[in-house]
Amino acid sequence: MIEIDEPAKPLTEKRLSNFERELGATLPIEYRQFLLKFNGGSPFPDTVEIKGMPESPTDVLEFFGVDAFDESSDLMWNKDTFSDRVPAQMLPIACDSGGGLFCLLLAGEDSGKVFYVDLQFVGGMKQQVAFYEVAENFHAFLEKIRE
Repeated sequence: MIEIDEPAKPLTEKRLSNFERELGATLPIEYRQFLLKFNGGSPFPDTVEIKGMPESPTDVLEFFGVDAFDESSDLMWNKDTFSDRVPAQMLPIACDSGGGLFCLLLAGEDSGKVFYVDLQFVGGMKQQVAFYEVAENFHAFLEKIRE
């Protein structure tokens, strides 16, 4: 069981529904519950194994929240900021200390799965983005976080 330190300000059901409208997507129920309870924050423990990723394991530095105090901790800010490297159907929900993102897939047959997006992956002469499946759903993602 993880603990969350420094959560963002409390989130209401009304604000979360408005966020989903702004986003143009419905969030998975377990992720909605997490946002309503914590609305972001730093987990403890914080280590997660990512199958197939060379630098695995990595940490979950922080979960993003709705209307977070710091813009870099805000869900919509991260969605907008990384829109050139993260597909539109993915929502960045957390980051690691190396600059990678944990994203929730919001559309398609794999909707609800959590992926790690390695923004530092270098292939050939230019920087690329690498994607790694982390968990079948948000609950399974939380269960994978360990010391």
